[in-house]
Amino acid sequence: MAVAKSKVGRFGLFLANPMVAKIDKVEEKGAPPCSYKGIISKTFFLLFLTVVGVLVYFLTHEFMPTSAVINVDNFIFNYIEAIIAFSSIILAAIGTFIVFKFVRSAHFFGMFYSLAEGYFLAFLFNAAGTDFLFTCLIAFGITILLVASMLLLYKSHLIKVDKKFFSCLITLIFVGIILSILVTIMSFIPVTKEYVKFITDNIGVVTICGALGIIVASLFLLVDFEVIDHSVEDNLPKKYEWLGAFALSFSVIELYLKVLNFVIRMMYQNSN
Repeated sequence: MAVAKSKVGRFGLFLANPMVAKIDKVEEKGAPPCSYKGIISKTFFLLFLTVVGVLVYFLTHEFMPTSAVINVDNFIFNYIEAIIAFSSIILAAIGTFIVFKFVRSAHFFGMFYSLAEGYFLAFLFNAAGTDFLFTCLIAFGITILLVASMLLLYKSHLIKVDKKFFSCLITLIFVGIILSILVTIMSFIPVTKEYVKFITDNIGVVTICGALGIIVASLFLLVDFEVIDHSVEDNLPKKYEWLGAFALSFSVIELYLKVLNFVIRMMYQNSN
C-alpha cells in the first residue's frame, strides 16, 4: 500500500504509531500474503507474553537477595529488580525504533517488548502493594471493553478513519501539548502558581483530562485497524504480520497504561 493511497497521511500515522506508518508505506506484494488470522493470532501471542513477563517477575522475585530491598517514599522494592525492570523497558523502547527501520526484527523485538512490559508492570504492582494490584485488574477490564468497543465502531463503520477524522485527532493532540506546556510554564510563575495548583488538584479537571487522554488513545486504535485492514486487502507479504501484531499490541498496552494512570488518579482523589 503506497503512501499516496493512505487515507490518513504519513505524519498522522507516525504520531499514532510509527510501526503502523511503516506498514502504510509498503508497496510490495507477497505470496503468501498477510491474513487477519495471522495478525490476530500473533497479537494475542504478544499480549500473552506480557502476562508471561508478569509471571517471570513473581517467579524470580523469591530468589532475589533480601539485602537489596530498599524503601523509597513508602515504595518497598528490590533495587536489583528495579535495574532489570527499567533497563529492559529502555531497551524495549529502543527496539521499537529498530523495528521501524528493520521489519524483520519485529518478531524478536515484539516478543522482547511484551515480556519487558509485563516484568515492568509486575515490578510496579509489587512495589506499590496489593491495593495497587486490584487497581490494575480494574484497568485491565476497562481496557478490554475499550478495545472491543473500538473494534465494533470500526467494523460497523460508525466512525470512518479518513483525513477529516485524523485532522480532528491531531488537533486534539496539539491542543493537549500546548496546554501542558502552558500549565508547566505557569506553575513556575509566582503570580499564577497557586491558580495552577488549584486547577490541577480539582477532581473535575483531572477527570476530564484523563478521560480525554484515554479517548484519544482509544481512537488511535481505529487507525491501527484501518492500516492492518489495508495490509490484508493489498496482499502485503506475510512477514508484515509480525509488524502489524507488534503495532497493535503496542497500542493496546499503551492504552492500558493510560487507563491505569487514570484509575489510580481517581482512587487517589477519592481517598483524599
